[in-house]
Amino acid sequence: MKKIIVHIICIFLVNAVFSQTKDAYFDKFSIKIDTANYTLQKNTFLYQNEKFIFIKTSQNQEVVDLIIAANAEAKIEKFELLNSIDYTILDSLRFFDDAYYRAKIKFSDFENGKSVGLNFSIKLQNGKNVNYQIKLFSFKETALTIENETIDVFLDEEKTIEIPCNDPYSIRLSGDYTDAKEEEVHLSTGINTLKLKIKPQSLGTKTVTLKLKTVKPFINQNNELTYELNPIKITLNAKPNRIDYLNPERNVIYYNQDYKLSEDIQFDFNKNLLLRKTYRVEDQAESGGNLIAEIFTQSQVGNSNKMLCRVRTFSLHQVADGYLYIKDGDKTRFITNFNIIEKPRIDDVSIMHDGEDWTQVLSVSPGEQLEVRVKGKGISNSLFQFVGAENVQKDTTRITDEVAFFNIKIPKNITKKKINLFMNSVGTQFSFQIREFQRPTDFDFVMVNYGEKSMPLTHSLFDKPIFYEKSVKDINLLFDASKIDKNGKLNGKQYLNIEVKIMNSKNDLIEIQNINNVVVCPGESSPRGTFYDLKDCRNQSVSLNDILVHKTYSLDPFTQIYITISHDAQKYGGTPGYTRKIKLIMKKHINFDLQVSFPAGLLLKKFNEPGYGNLSGISIAFIAQLSFYDGEKVNKFKPYNFGAGFIALDAFNYSDNSGARDFGIVVLATLVPIQSAKLSFPLYLGGGYLLKAKVPFILFGPGLRFNF
Repeated sequence: MKKIIVHIICIFLVNAVFSQTKDAYFDKFSIKIDTANYTLQKNTFLYQNEKFIFIKTSQNQEVVDLIIAANAEAKIEKFELLNSIDYTILDSLRFFDDAYYRAKIKFSDFENGKSVGLNFSIKLQNGKNVNYQIKLFSFKETALTIENETIDVFLDEEKTIEIPCNDPYSIRLSGDYTDAKEEEVHLSTGINTLKLKIKPQSLGTKTVTLKLKTVKPFINQNNELTYELNPIKITLNAKPNRIDYLNPERNVIYYNQDYKLSEDIQFDFNKNLLLRKTYRVEDQAESGGNLIAEIFTQSQVGNSNKMLCRVRTFSLHQVADGYLYIKDGDKTRFITNFNIIEKPRIDDVSIMHDGEDWTQVLSVSPGEQLEVRVKGKGISNSLFQFVGAENVQKDTTRITDEVAFFNIKIPKNITKKKINLFMNSVGTQFSFQIREFQRPTDFDFVMVNYGEKSMPLTHSLFDKPIFYEKSVKDINLLFDASKIDKNGKLNGKQYLNIEVKIMNSKNDLIEIQNINNVVVCPGESSPRGTFYDLKDCRNQSVSLNDILVHKTYSLDPFTQIYITISHDAQKYGGTPGYTRKIKLIMKKHINFDLQVSFPAGLLLKKFNEPGYGNLSGISIAFIAQLSFYDGEKVNKFKPYNFGAGFIALDAFNYSDNSGARDFGIVVLATLVPIQSAKLSFPLYLGGGYLLKAKVPFILFGPGLRFNF
């Protein structure tokens, strides 16, 4: 208690400091809800080491007026209220009277105990933009009402007092909530009520004071941040018992629908309880109550103070519903209380994997965190065990007699093939089959080597065509099994299909090969490395030359190799998985070939003749030339080449007096603006030596060329 008082005093002092601190950007910050006004200066408190404006709300969707004014010292040019999923801007932030901004917003889910941030974009006069957040914390006043009158109770009998409350689940039920020392006091929640169960231990008038605290803080009437509600005083008048209470040896009896079966149970001995007699058990003291059970007194147990009875049930009953009245005819003789519930049984078990819906397929994977739903009867009073699982947690907020929810985790290193479900230490027909994870992962575990080094398939180099200049001796696909199960995530065996296509420089398909059902298993570093079935695993490298007819080292220039690696969707329940493609092109810079061309209209200048030269007729040129590939295109040449060879000038002029016919050795530079695979129309520039005229020459002009 002293620690709590010191903590509250510290919070009060810190909040007092905050209330006097001027905000860096806001000179005024006000939120109006109806007639209430909440400001940054008066309503800011420290909670969980953060500053919040505490606002009292009455509904989840609150519409508020926001009024702000800038701090002059901050030199602010403009405020802007940013959008958020927590609220909707009804009227945008506008500037009024050259003094303040005003906006109207609607909170979408401003429930009790929820924090919301108002996000602002602030433009300063120096051009800098600042994002700034004001945090709000909503709270509701927890109202408890009780009439100030004396309540009669009977000694050793439990009395339930209902205290009306507008939000019973806001009350913290753990810890010390009463100063009662002699009475047994228990507090629980009901529908819009708190249920206070009191069992007095002595006679007389006494006062019980409830010192209740809320789960989340609120602001009291003194404008203080607190968890403590005003004390509630209840006056009790404990009277002697009018009716004896028979204490049963156990508080659970199973309900039998055929009404013919019965169970034995022992009650405390009472001299007024007659032997060999059948008593009626009803749910009210007055006549005309509902028949709950029948009790037949059999015998006293030895010399003990116990009496053996046989109970035949006719209806369900919970202790929380009230006492049971044992009657002789219509007259109440005794009271007692015990649960009459369905005999526990499990009708259905479902599981929900992360990100999926409920399923009755009870297959789980190592390392998986999942939710289990158990349906049946008598669930609330039964003990469940998941043998082999860990971190088993029962969701106490959603348990009923028909259904219960559990959060369990499957150990990563589990050695069992299944996890059995036990109910009340008895095995059931339900179990969880252990199935190794089998989900596709990205191909960073696949390494590609077509030259000097290996690179992962996910490397950015493979996002575009690869022009490779050297000879490709082989293409190997290697597998790094340690990268499949990593960073705590289990993926399991990887099922791959590999397709290889080879196309020549003309884009004709010359070969296609498929390698299906390549299985790669996680390595020994995986938590499940020793548990995978390794019979079909192929963790060795794949050499493409082992399957290709056209070996990679014998491929012609600009042959294109397409490699497609994909997951086998059938192995993953139809999930497509990942697909990666590699396009490798055999690159070449220079091509050497022989050409026959027919230059026509060449301007021929012989060095032994004056002037600029003469135009020749149709000539024939036999040239051995070097052509240069365009590095960014497949099997495309640059528009120029160089060569040397022989030329027959004016070769088709057969007249006897032709003086232009001659045969020479020539070196040519050729420009080909228009070209095709076999036929082109080049421009020539070159020079050489005429063998007949025995004179050097130069030439320039067009022609017609054929490639072989």
